[in-house]
Amino acid sequence: MVSTSAPQPVGSRVVPPDPSITSAIGRHHTLVTAVADLVDNSIDAGATNILIRFRMDGARPVGLQVIDNASGMDSAGIDDAMTYAKKREYTGRDLGHFGIGLKAASLSQANTLIVWSKRYGSPPVGRRLRKETIDTGPVVEDFSSTDASERLADAKVDFVMDTGTIVEWEGVQTFLTSSHEDEQRAWTSRTTQELVNHLGLVLHRILERGDLTIMVQAFDVWLDFAGPPRQVTAIDPFDYRGIGRAGYPKEIPVVLDDAVGTVHLHIWPHWDKGSGFVQGGRSASESQGLYIYRNDRLLQAGGWNSLATPSADLAFARVALDLTVELENHVAINPEKAGTTFDDELRGALARARSADGSTLASFRDDAKHAAKVARQRVASPIEAPLPGDGLPGRVKDAFATHTEPNDTFPIDIRWSLLPDDQVYDIDVDAHRLVLNARYRAAVVGRRSLDINDAPLFKGLLLLLLEDHFVGTGSGARKKREDAAWQAILLAAIREQSARGNESRA
Repeated sequence: MVSTSAPQPVGSRVVPPDPSITSAIGRHHTLVTAVADLVDNSIDAGATNILIRFRMDGARPVGLQVIDNASGMDSAGIDDAMTYAKKREYTGRDLGHFGIGLKAASLSQANTLIVWSKRYGSPPVGRRLRKETIDTGPVVEDFSSTDASERLADAKVDFVMDTGTIVEWEGVQTFLTSSHEDEQRAWTSRTTQELVNHLGLVLHRILERGDLTIMVQAFDVWLDFAGPPRQVTAIDPFDYRGIGRAGYPKEIPVVLDDAVGTVHLHIWPHWDKGSGFVQGGRSASESQGLYIYRNDRLLQAGGWNSLATPSADLAFARVALDLTVELENHVAINPEKAGTTFDDELRGALARARSADGSTLASFRDDAKHAAKVARQRVASPIEAPLPGDGLPGRVKDAFATHTEPNDTFPIDIRWSLLPDDQVYDIDVDAHRLVLNARYRAAVVGRRSLDINDAPLFKGLLLLLLEDHFVGTGSGARKKREDAAWQAILLAAIREQSARGNESRA
């Protein structure tokens, strides 16, 4: 006779984890998600100013810093922060979740992590952790208070930093290794834009409160010179202009045995392709679906978590869900805070959820599909234009976003710089930049100017004129002929403008 009873254990023991397991933590971080994790820590510590700084040797990035004016850490606090086995206590509104973000995020990108910090009433502190020590047991090295005080005092930031923290990465493995300066500059420009886009999206609610400023900057370590900073601005994935589909947005309560929540259903209007829809160049397939928030920090931007299949018919469907403490019990958050997984109970509750007027997620998807069908019938071919970046006032950028379709993933920054006499402008396609000749700035503006957003009419018209020069369309020979013609005509116009200005002053 075969026994049906299950085998029972005859003993047990505690098996400590191998130290090498720590090197696997954070392996799926990208540079932007790793930096975002450090920014989360700064926000949790009360920062009002955060500076992300690429340390440059000429065109080559050699390190990265995240500098804040938060409450800082004392000796015990920094030891806890640098210890893998120590999970700090979180408050109900903290963005931190796992207690390993500083180490995992940093050493997923760099060989060495250095932290300098100053807390009110405590001496400055400094610690270093090298990736090479992780597999055999992390070794944290201490710096003297004198060294920490000097490094903090030499931060070279434009905000008061009586307390705060500097996180440094050395030996960053995910930086571009090309020896070509143009490729290095293009990489730094693209990565800066990716950071601005990512942080603007995942922190948009926090940035919209107006009590936090985040900047991204390049700093030449040999010249001891900081480049112009890029400010991170909010990119709200639900900030559409005008009214969407009739009856939307709407709310549907979600009820489980131990948790209650609300999903907010939106159908984005097809005529609005502003920054909240584009989100730094994300496709409609990537942007549709669920937007999951925890303490106003976006954990997931799009995707359906097995509740639906992404399709062109759902391009305008977006769902916001704020995780309560109880709902978190039904959601797995990945360590990079760039996605979530729902358990069967939550998926079932979402599928069953019904509003007072009988709406469900299924009927919402049907409405979104109908909106997409109507859009295909009504919308003519879009008018394409470059997406403006720095150098134009917000009102002009909004007009571009409302009335044109971006023809490139990255915004085009407009800057003044010295160029040869026979050039009014220069196009840097790789760096996504339109450079105007500073020799003619006074003539174009009508006066001497240091305003980054000056000459909006000239800049706006030039962006429209050069629309196809920023994308890989059209004949290269034709573009060269056009460029020569535009340069000559604009140069003649500017010189005539200068001559008339001189006559009027005579």
